[in-house]
Amino acid sequence: MPDIETVAFLDIGGTVGSVRVSSNGRENVDLLVYPYVPGVLADLRARDVRLGILSDRGTVPEAAVSAALDRAGLLPSFEPELILYGKKDSTLLFEQAAVAAGAGTAGERPRLLFVGEDAAERAFALRADFLVAPHPSLALTVLDGGAPLRYLRIRVPAGAKDGDWRAALRSQPVVPLHIAAAGGDAYEVEVYAVADVSTALRLDDLGFFVDRLGRDDEPLTTDLYLLRDDRRSAAGFGSGAGNSADRFGGASAARRVLSSTREGLVIAIPGGGSVERYHFRDARHGHNSKLVPAPSLLDARARGEGLSSAFPAFAAPSLTTAERELIERHVTTARIEREVARHSGVEPVAGDTMIRSRHIHHPDNVVAVRALVDDITAEAAGRLAVRTHPFIHEGRAYENVEAVLAGTGADADGVVLVTAHLDSTAARQPGYRASVDPAPGADDDASGVAGVLAGLTAILGLVDETEPPRRREVRFVLFNAEEHGRVGSIAYARDQALLDTDIVAVLQMDMIGHDVAPPATFELHAGFTLSDDVQTRSLRIADLMAAMAAQIAPSLPPAQIYPGPGGGADPAQERSDHYSFHVQGYAACLASEDFFAGPGPGTIPEPNPNYHLPADRTVNPGYARDIARVVAAAAWTAMTR
Repeated sequence: MPDIETVAFLDIGGTVGSVRVSSNGRENVDLLVYPYVPGVLADLRARDVRLGILSDRGTVPEAAVSAALDRAGLLPSFEPELILYGKKDSTLLFEQAAVAAGAGTAGERPRLLFVGEDAAERAFALRADFLVAPHPSLALTVLDGGAPLRYLRIRVPAGAKDGDWRAALRSQPVVPLHIAAAGGDAYEVEVYAVADVSTALRLDDLGFFVDRLGRDDEPLTTDLYLLRDDRRSAAGFGSGAGNSADRFGGASAARRVLSSTREGLVIAIPGGGSVERYHFRDARHGHNSKLVPAPSLLDARARGEGLSSAFPAFAAPSLTTAERELIERHVTTARIEREVARHSGVEPVAGDTMIRSRHIHHPDNVVAVRALVDDITAEAAGRLAVRTHPFIHEGRAYENVEAVLAGTGADADGVVLVTAHLDSTAARQPGYRASVDPAPGADDDASGVAGVLAGLTAILGLVDETEPPRRREVRFVLFNAEEHGRVGSIAYARDQALLDTDIVAVLQMDMIGHDVAPPATFELHAGFTLSDDVQTRSLRIADLMAAMAAQIAPSLPPAQIYPGPGGGADPAQERSDHYSFHVQGYAACLASEDFFAGPGPGTIPEPNPNYHLPADRTVNPGYARDIARVVAAAAWTAMTR
């Protein structure tokens, strides 16, 4: 590396660590540093690289951010004059950082590097003559400058032991983005990743099959997405009925498509662009996924190992009469109906404030987040730690909402999550304009939000009135940007895996409100083909919920559990927020209305005809109430048994 002086600036949230902000948005509650970051900082300092920060602190006071960095033990690593806060939506902050870096020892401008997780911010940094790295683990690779970065599809040879190939990839400067079952004779697993082309050659030598996708250094300024073409899949081979030519027919757009696989199209969207315009015709639930850096995908935990408390198999789980009555008292038809109405714009959410859309490009998404924070804070009355979990997507800041009830008892290990997604879309409507048009999303997923809120109230009531001597920690988490590729849940699950959180069960509700034709069938999705262990533990959650349904919601018929007794792929795998936890090795189960065919032959689904349309304005509140009661009962059992 040349002797020219080098200054590296790092973003904080999502790059250095996981950030939690207090419910009032004015204090940094915590900064939990990712485990690889101290080593990266030490390596940079060993190269005499000066270190700074470029981060958007939002409404949090600068002193609170500094205090969080200090508590995390990182503040001494950065030079005070190189810590700058502000938006990175232009070259301005980067130009200010260049001035702060000053002239090098020989009077020349130092070499500048920005390390950040957002492609749009990296694009502005490049315009300001910075080098950029999409992940801290690639900082030295970029500074060494010997070879460009590429997107890679790394195919694992059939028969390679799971632990061996993951260890081999961990030994190289490779940042994984996504792992999928390949389904070929020669290889069974494929890993999408970012690495330099020299590393790709070493992977060839190790025996991997490596496809180089896109152009040199494309990972510096783009985000990678997987788009599932359900229209093409349904029509079959040779029909020509897919969306590819329709959506990517222009020369510029065609270059964004890097590959076509059994999963779908792999596309690279430039920083500042949006996946919003690629809502395919006849798209089904969970039709896109954002592929983001997640080193934890290669850890033992991602195989289901290393958990101190596996989710138990309950022989005959049962509720007491008091427990059942408390859940029925708090999770009511009226409560579900009221919450769906408030969050889908039928009624004001507070005062005269109406939520017209929860789409992340609509200004009311922020209103929806703040309303949830305020509602949960008022409901909790100090018993829950209510916080937001910020993340960056398409150059904009968004927030998940998290409420934590601490566990009690020395042996109450593990964490239970009750979740839904808070955003909405109406992208199936021709000419839909996300920033101004309504997207009420009553079923998708105000119904799940209502289920989480009612479940929270029920569990607080159960704690107050039954006073169990031992209970696990429970978190109620509402994810943002699910409709853009599970972005919020991916960020949250990745953080929890990196922080070694012992999550024993994730109970996700996504679309629990549509049912017209009797009987009132519902689905439980636990399938995960990449790990038998993760699927087995997830099926235990499904079995628990099925057992709870018989006790707390007897009007529901037996649940449709996926995968069924005959095995096969779960049609909801990868298609809702529970999957973000599956790939990190956590047990998770999705509860939903009867959206998919199966399991097994002869079953007819009842998907909501207003899915992703402005007409998604109503739900069957009694049906949603029953599913919400099932989830609340299962969460309570998982917490206390």
